[in-house]
Amino acid sequence: MNEKWLHVFVVLARARSFSLAARELDISQSTVTKYLQHLERELHVLLIERKTLTLTDEGEALYAQAGQWLQDWARLRSQFNKNSSPYTETLKLGASTTPGTYFLPGLCASCHEQFPRTKFYLQVDDSSTITDLLLQREVDAAIIGQAFHHPEVHTVPLWKDHLVLIGPPDASPGPAESFADISCQPFIKRKKGSGTYLAAEQSLQQWGGSLLDLETAAVVPNTESVLSLVQAGIGYGIISEYALASAVSRGCVNKGRLPGFRHLHLSMLTERAEEPMIHAFSELARTFQAPVISSQ
Repeated sequence: MNEKWLHVFVVLARARSFSLAARELDISQSTVTKYLQHLERELHVLLIERKTLTLTDEGEALYAQAGQWLQDWARLRSQFNKNSSPYTETLKLGASTTPGTYFLPGLCASCHEQFPRTKFYLQVDDSSTITDLLLQREVDAAIIGQAFHHPEVHTVPLWKDHLVLIGPPDASPGPAESFADISCQPFIKRKKGSGTYLAAEQSLQQWGGSLLDLETAAVVPNTESVLSLVQAGIGYGIISEYALASAVSRGCVNKGRLPGFRHLHLSMLTERAEEPMIHAFSELARTFQAPVISSQ
């Protein structure tokens, strides 16, 4: 029997409300329903009448013992963890290119310092690919450049990120202040599945424009490719402010921030959020300091 399913049942039986149970558990109502259905299928009984939200006879019998079972399991876990570290497994992390380049190395270093026996498997790709891997359980947690809304996923904002416009080495100095200032320039664009593409589109809309209105010089999979092609004079680019120092060091021209900002987010499957290693990494990520931004 899945402990998480049983815990959800106990909370729901006590609250007699899917919405209140979801709020207490910090999960969606659909996830509460799904876990209850899983438990009922495993036991081959109906536990809660859906129309009245009252316990069936079988539900009453289970509820009478479930609280004690959960306490016993928690006590056994505590006893076993005294004799073996829960932080000895491989932690599989996925990240989109911006957090994967500028945050993940430092995060892994901090995690390794606290839990030196932990091994890492890292996957860096665009946001849509990483979220697919999370849902397929190919990664344990994901750090991406956009909020990921899914009924089975818990997502929290971590660090603020501004997008900046960069021009090739022969671009005129001074910041762009409107969409008209850049509308005649060719652009190196990210793929549509990337968080940077979505954030750039939202920023340009505040200027009354769109990426679709800008000439496409190239479509590339990551920030490094943007930097290389802008450096080569192929066109302008939009990058995270955390990549600005690298852009300027290559001779690219800082054309200023785009309006607005985004958050980089941590996502994990809700049903796995309390697994020891995933929970420990989540707590570490929430307190991790963002790198210092420099354009020098």
